[in-house]
Formats: sequence, structure tokens, C-alpha cells
Amino acid sequence: MTVQFRTLLDMVDTAVSGSAISRAMNSFALGNGFANHAFLELHGAGARYIGDYPDTWEHVYLAERLFRLDPVIAQARRRSGHFFWAAPDWFATRNGPLKRFATNAIEHGVTHGLTISARAGFDRQLLLSFANASGDFRKPKQQDLDDAVPVLMALYYRLSRIGEYSNSAGRARLSSGELLCLTWAAKGKTAVEIGLITRLSTRTVQHYLDSARAKLGAATVPHLVAISKDIKLI
Repeated sequence: MTVQFRTLLDMVDTAVSGSAISRAMNSFALGNGFANHAFLELHGAGARYIGDYPDTWEHVYLAERLFRLDPVIAQARRRSGHFFWAAPDWFATRNGPLKRFATNAIEHGVTHGLTISARAGFDRQLLLSFANASGDFRKPKQQDLDDAVPVLMALYYRLSRIGEYSNSAGRARLSSGELLCLTWAAKGKTAVEIGLITRLSTRTVQHYLDSARAKLGAATVPHLVAISKDIKLI
């Protein structure tokens, strides 16, 4: 049975848990001929995800931060709204890493899809994608697609309230030393004070904080703390 975006919007608005949201997304995906769905929130160098893409693809995508290479992300950043995509089209490039990305996506069945994109506050990029391996899915009519971005924003709001994401790109990228110093920095401690508490040299503490800033795309330590709290690293 076909499920329209307006119906999905109603289901998301009334969801009280991450599992309820997943059921709603799965119902829409299967009702329109898709095999998988994924919601992605990008902020700085971090990403938060909820969906049912294959576990191996999800792990590689987040651990290796492939969203920096993903053509779907690149197109979403250029404009809000919706668009259809096909991974085989990505082979028409001389970019070796992009070709490998396309091959990997296709091997995991993430071959054809529909993506809805929008920007939220504080420079967040939001995406909601539905995909399958064959490209044989229902293409919603324009009247139905008018509800696509409202669904994405409702999903973002509901997930923010519930606080449930399947995975996050960030925690695994920071070393134990970086996380330790970041945690103390979030408590208002200076590099000198962190060094006294942790028995590390001030230079080592600063190195850990600088490294964490580079990994998360933060301009300053306060910015680093803000990003880390936002993606629930600390």
C-alpha cells in the first residue's frame, strides 16, 4: 500500500520513541518500493544517523566519514528540497575515491534513491534518504513532495526531543586522551589546570585539544565543547 508523505508526517509527529519513528520510516519506505531509509544530521565535522542501511555500510560510512565524499551530501548542500539519484552515475568521474565510494554503495544495495534535504539552525544540514538496489520505486507526485521538507523538519525536531540516534560519527575518532582533556575543558578548566589534574604536561593537553578541534572542525576550545555536547560526545 502506498504511504504518502502527509501520512508519514502524522506518524512522525505522534512518535514517542526512536523505535516508533523507525517503524514509521520503514512503513513509508516499503510502501513506496524502497528497501532502506536513513536520516542524517551533519554539524561541523560530526554526523548523527538513524536508519536501517546495512550495518557494514553504516559502520564504514560513519567511521571513515564518507559523508565528506558522498555526492548525495554534496547535492544536498547546494539546495534544499528533494532530488533523485543513482550511484552508477557517479562513475562518470575521474575521481578515484568517488568511484570506490560508488562501488561500495552499490555492493551494499544503496544504488538508487530519493533524498530530501534542508538546513536547520546553527549550520546543520539535514537529509532523509530512501534507497533500493534496483531503482524500481514509486516516484511521489509533486503535490505529495510538497510535504517532504516538513517531514524532514518534524523528524529532526522529534529526534532532538527523544534523543535517540542509531549511531554517531565522532566518539570513535577521538582518542582517550583527547576525550579526557575535552571533558575537563567542558568543565571550564584551562590547559594548565587540566595538566595538573591529569598529570599531563600543558603542552600535551594543548596537543590533545588542538587535535580534537581539528577532528571536529572547531575553531576554538569553546566551539569544540559546544560541538561535542551537540553530538553527545560528552
